[in-house]
Amino acid sequence: MHSWINWPYFVINKINYLDMKTKFIILVTALAFQFGYSQENNSLPTKTAVDSVTITKTDFEKAEKERLKAEKEKNKIQKEQQRALDQAEKETKKAEKERKAAEKELKKMEKDRKKLDNASKDVAKTEEKISKATADYNREKNKYEKKKLKGKLSPNDDIKMREKLLKKESKINELKLDLEKDKKDLNKLL
Repeated sequence: MHSWINWPYFVINKINYLDMKTKFIILVTALAFQFGYSQENNSLPTKTAVDSVTITKTDFEKAEKERLKAEKEKNKIQKEQQRALDQAEKETKKAEKERKAAEKELKKMEKDRKKLDNASKDVAKTEEKISKATADYNREKNKYEKKKLKGKLSPNDDIKMREKLLKKESKINELKLDLEKDKKDLNKLL
């Protein structure tokens, strides 16, 4: 009977992996079992011991079932938490991907806007160059016409002035070609 008194402590010390609730249930069961032996009726010693052992086995089985049920519930909760964590991680990755795509699109839009601005500036600059070159050409042509009417041009000066006017006219034509190219580039971006 001495060994029956110490068995709950032995069991509790050996079952370290159980949670506190289960340990408590086992301890209560063991104490109930021990209490049952201490209250043993001397008139029916065999029957009481058997009933006590049966009751203790039943309590132990119930405690084991409770422990298994609690463990299953704990596993179920852990699985649900893991699923929630996985889902949150997926959503975070998706949001990060969308953010990067938005940043990339924004950079592309800024780059396109800069290209459009530069193309517009190129068109304006070329138009301004044409305007200045045309004004310069018209001044030189007026000078040439005035000198020709007054008869102040020698044959060499006449040839030099005509060459100068042809160069200015050629420059204007080149600028007009550049303007067409710049306008095409601008239209591609629009």
